[in-house]
Amino acid sequence: MLALLSVTLSVRAATVSGGNMIINLDRDALAAAIALDATPAPSMYLEEFFDAQAANSRTFSQILEDHIVPGVAEIPATNLSFAVNGSQVSNLTGRFGKPTTIDFDPAHFESSVSGAIGLAGVLRYRIDIDSTHNRILSGDYTLEYDANKVDAGSGRSGWTLYNHVSFVAESFNLFNVVMDLANGSLILTGDLGLGEGYDHLSGSRGALVGDFRLETAVVPLPPALGLFASGLLALGMRRFTKGERG
Repeated sequence: MLALLSVTLSVRAATVSGGNMIINLDRDALAAAIALDATPAPSMYLEEFFDAQAANSRTFSQILEDHIVPGVAEIPATNLSFAVNGSQVSNLTGRFGKPTTIDFDPAHFESSVSGAIGLAGVLRYRIDIDSTHNRILSGDYTLEYDANKVDAGSGRSGWTLYNHVSFVAESFNLFNVVMDLANGSLILTGDLGLGEGYDHLSGSRGALVGDFRLETAVVPLPPALGLFASGLLALGMRRFTKGERG
C-alpha cells in the first residue's frame, strides 16, 4: 500500500489554458504543393479566414458562404490566429469544434501526454478547378501528439493538426518542432507540412507550406490522484486496525 501511494503521488499532471496558435502560410509553396490546376491562377489560395470570434458565431453553411472580405480574391495568409479552446465548447449547426483535453506530466512529457489541444478558427480556400464546388474548409483543429509518428530523417515531429470540418483528417503534420516547456508555458514552433487531408486535391504529402507558433499556459490539474491515494491509505489503515482487533 505504501509503495502504491509513493508511485501515485509522484505523478504530476497538468493541462494547458489560453493562448493561441499563429499560422503563417507560404502562398507560393502551398500553390506548388497542390497538383490540381485548371488555369494560370494559383492552384489553391486562402479566400477567407474566420478567427475564433467569427468562427464560433457561425454555422457550417455560413462559414462556407459568408464573406468577411468582399469578393473571392486571395487574402493574406499570414498571422492567422487560432485560439486555444477551453475544456468545453458550444457548437452551432454543422460545427465540430473540440475542447482542450490534453493531460501530461511536465517532467516526462513524451511518455505521459494524452488528449488534445482544441483550436478555434477556420480557413476557407479556393481551388483552381472548373467546378462550382471549388471551396474547401479546414479548421476546428485539434493539436495532438503521438511519439510513434516521429521521423528524425524528415524532421517530422509527433505533432499533428487534425481538421474536424466535415471530416476528420490530418491537415498538417508539424516538422522541425522546437518545444519549450518551462516557466509555466508551453511554446511550440516549427514548420507546417501537408497531411493526408489534402490527398483528395492531389496534395504533395509532407511538403512544407508554412510555419507556426503555439503559446499557451501550463496549468496543474487538481490533485485527484493524490486524494485517491490518501483514500487508499486511510482504507488500508482501517483494515489493518480491524485486523489487529480481530
